[in-house]
Amino acid sequence: MNKNKVIFSQLLVCDTDHLILPADAHNSLSSPERLRLAQIANAQQAKLFLLGRYLVRQLLAPALQLCPPKIPIGINHKGKPSLLMPNSIATDWHFNISHTGSLLALAIGNQAPLGVDLESRQLSSTQILRLAKRYFSAEEQVWLAQHPEPAHFLRLWTLKEAVLKAHGSGIANNLSAVHWQPEQAHALFGEQRYQLQHFLLREQPLATDVLQAGVLQANVNSSSRLTLAIQGEQTAPLEILSLTDLGLALEISGPQPNLYVSQ
Repeated sequence: MNKNKVIFSQLLVCDTDHLILPADAHNSLSSPERLRLAQIANAQQAKLFLLGRYLVRQLLAPALQLCPPKIPIGINHKGKPSLLMPNSIATDWHFNISHTGSLLALAIGNQAPLGVDLESRQLSSTQILRLAKRYFSAEEQVWLAQHPEPAHFLRLWTLKEAVLKAHGSGIANNLSAVHWQPEQAHALFGEQRYQLQHFLLREQPLATDVLQAGVLQANVNSSSRLTLAIQGEQTAPLEILSLTDLGLALEISGPQPNLYVSQ
């Protein structure tokens, strides 16, 4: 990578229920992507797939100096969606997408492989206990027992999935191999370190939220959880993007979610 290049990451979260894509959005898809889109029976899942690919290309087009439809996205040797370009500029860029319900999260950056996971599942204490015993270490289970709220389980779950998505590994039989020391800002998978950033996600702040050191801290029990994992020893500056500031040909028909830093 060019030493003079500005290294950064960007994170965007949106609610597809309140978005209308441009009529020609599908024109940015490759032939394999159009085929995959046609095979998605669920309308919301199809919209999420189309929106994710549309946004990736729109955000990367200026950096790659290509028209969005010219940006080739495919599946790499690990089975992870990636840029498939031979030049060195493209190999500097990484992206990852996650969605839950109608929400979609997209992370892009030119620092190192990255992964993002977004979860809003409502789980019972029985379900949490069963999953923790299967996928979490003894130390992680102790931490979870001390923090029994479902939001803390989602924090731990999303960080593990985000790390595995950054690495490109599937989650099957790998969640327990992601090691996290409670309250640390990184996790380990094999010999590789992944820097973590945690967020709460909600459309509107609640009265129980408080402002600390200039950062709005949201009620831990009230929101979806999102974790961004970036491979390496340090984390590049992160820019939180807003759809309203991007100037894209998307019609925003309702409120979009807000991100709050979670310690």
